[in-house]
Amino acid sequence: MLRCPNCGAEYEAGLLHCPYCKSVDDYQDETEYLEDLDELKDKLEDLPEDVLREHKKKETVQTAQDMKRILTVVGAVALALLMFIGVMTFFDKVVEGNSDRKLNERSKEEYLWKQENFPKLDELYRNKDYEGLLEFADSHDNAGLYDWDHYAFLDGLRILKYIPDDIKFVEELEQQNKKGTDSYMESLAYLLRNELELLYFDHRQVPAEDAEIIREMSVEYLRDLETRFALTDEELAEFERKAAHDMGSFYIQECKDFLKNR
Repeated sequence: MLRCPNCGAEYEAGLLHCPYCKSVDDYQDETEYLEDLDELKDKLEDLPEDVLREHKKKETVQTAQDMKRILTVVGAVALALLMFIGVMTFFDKVVEGNSDRKLNERSKEEYLWKQENFPKLDELYRNKDYEGLLEFADSHDNAGLYDWDHYAFLDGLRILKYIPDDIKFVEELEQQNKKGTDSYMESLAYLLRNELELLYFDHRQVPAEDAEIIREMSVEYLRDLETRFALTDEELAEFERKAAHDMGSFYIQECKDFLKNR
């Protein structure tokens, strides 16, 4: 008979738990487990040596096979990695080599273009042939043009070229009584932007001589800016601040917002 360590009742040995409180006798379970383990050990010791050797041999073979599979997988991964690195290295060399060659060719092309065309641009500038200067610049698509000393001056010439059409279109819409239309506000914003950029052209990174030339050529349009938009001192001060911040450039949207909220 066993005594339940939980409720104190007695019951026959061999039961899995107390029939009264259902608690498990951990000590009894542990004892039974150790007895089963000793019995298994005795059985293993009774096995013939040839059976044990065969069992160990199978374990060794299985271990070797497992290691072989692992090494095969690792080798395959390593080979794939090496091939990938090799391909990428080759690709980088080819692509970078081509890029370097293209860059050198482009640099050489720009250099030769500058040597050939900068004297022509300088001559047109000295002769004050501004229409021919702008036509020549707009007909040549070469990055070397950005390095010309008077490149920003070309922007001023373009603005002066566009403004007459802007004024004409705005006045046509006014004659058609379309002042409240989106088209009119869009056109008026473009005109305001261009005239403001002429007014603050000296905020661009241009030689003082270029800024003075643009200012002299802008007198008529600056007068239109003053009469058409009648900007207050406070508004001019705000536009001055924007010009200083954005190097004389203005955005169409901010001009539209100004006209809309004014």
